[in-house]
Amino acid sequence: MLRTLLHFFLIGGLLFSAKVFIEGRRVEGPEITVRVSADATQGEVDNAVREAILLNEARRYGWDKRDPIVFTHLVRNMRFIDPDSIDGDLALYERALEMNMQAHDPVVRSRLLYRAGEALAYVPEDRMPTRDELEAHLRTHGDRFEREGRVRFQQVFLSRSKRGDALSADASAMREELSTLGEGPPKGLGDPLPGLRAEQSATPSKIKEDYGVELAQVVEEAVTGVWSGPATSVYGLHFVKVIDQDAAYVPALDIIAAEVRADRLRELRAELRQERMDALRGAYTVHIERAP
Repeated sequence: MLRTLLHFFLIGGLLFSAKVFIEGRRVEGPEITVRVSADATQGEVDNAVREAILLNEARRYGWDKRDPIVFTHLVRNMRFIDPDSIDGDLALYERALEMNMQAHDPVVRSRLLYRAGEALAYVPEDRMPTRDELEAHLRTHGDRFEREGRVRFQQVFLSRSKRGDALSADASAMREELSTLGEGPPKGLGDPLPGLRAEQSATPSKIKEDYGVELAQVVEEAVTGVWSGPATSVYGLHFVKVIDQDAAYVPALDIIAAEVRADRLRELRAELRQERMDALRGAYTVHIERAP
């Protein structure tokens, strides 16, 4: 599995020029000292060691001297320090390196850690997920790709702004009228509202987005074929009757292949990042110094 790691860490990425593993035989790698506070927890120590190793590898590969973002940042630093300089960007950059500015700048540090993390997660061609692997991933994690079902329902709306103090009494009267309506549609009942139709189909999340949590809950708990409500929204009161529902479902791979592939690649990148970090950690000799 770590074949890529046998001779170099990543193709075009984070080089691990010290010998690491050759045919299962461990060879001693670099030796570094990591300084932490006296009261640092084990988690804090582990994180400090991880960052020290990655920064060391990034510098061994020369990213602190060749990365374009590092270049731009250090030039900006130099122009801030010496705003009257007429030197070009390259000359200022070389002066920054002579001052060893890249070794202490927090932006450079963050950039190098980011590049190292991305390199750790590089997925080589022979590890790219196949269709069979994507099918298995979809079966195992179907809940990640589930699509909401849809609810078809009728709705009668009573406007708060139009009815004012009569809203409550009008709602009671409407409830009685709807109870005698039978199977017929509520034509001509209620008040107009932009986007509202007497009958519509929507997902629970769309209902919640359009009308609020209370109406979405009423729709979710409604008995099919029976008028429920009123539910309150910012617009007024709503009566609803659920006609039918489509259950939630998971689309076929042919429909959501790109989504499934992206999800599997996120997992795979995390797996590779951990594998490679473990390999680096095993090769390094790390001395911990606790500051008093």
